[in-house]
Amino acid sequence: MKIVYISGSPRKHSNTDELLNEMLNRTGGERVKLADYRIEPCRSCWACIKTGRCGIKDDMKTTLIQQILAADALVLGTPVYFNNVSAQLKAFIDRTWSIRGKLRNKIGAAVVAGRRDGAETALAAIHAFFLKHEMIIAGRGISGVAFQPGTIRKDRQSFTEAARLADRVLELGAALYCPEWRKPKG
Repeated sequence: MKIVYISGSPRKHSNTDELLNEMLNRTGGERVKLADYRIEPCRSCWACIKTGRCGIKDDMKTTLIQQILAADALVLGTPVYFNNVSAQLKAFIDRTWSIRGKLRNKIGAAVVAGRRDGAETALAAIHAFFLKHEMIIAGRGISGVAFQPGTIRKDRQSFTEAARLADRVLELGAALYCPEWRKPKG
């Protein structure tokens, strides 16, 4: 099973990244740091509706779309900014409109880090993304309590929850992608 971890944090070595790394170390996969890529916001040009492809030439089109289409599971992580996801993750989410219908039945998991306020709305934004793409959500997601760099380490419960969420992603993957699961009964 191929799992892609997508970090929407603009900070290097962020609290969000620490939680994503906790999961990644348990499941394997690859991590994508959106801040390392050039992702322009959606222009509502409708090129994707007319041609089936996004009309913006940037790293989202040339690299990231292929990575997420090849994945069996996506784990999206973000810091909480103004009770929502980061601008980097929002631009990523909006730009997936060009591949609507192509993420169906992939597994999705959500990770947020913030001071408490806004964690639920940030999780809801990520879950709305998964639902829009008809993905399978692996639980309610996790929210770590942190603000300044490195303070997530004080929230040991978030690391326990990250391990549980990682195990749930693997459990769903085994159920969905295990060849024995697909064999006809009888």
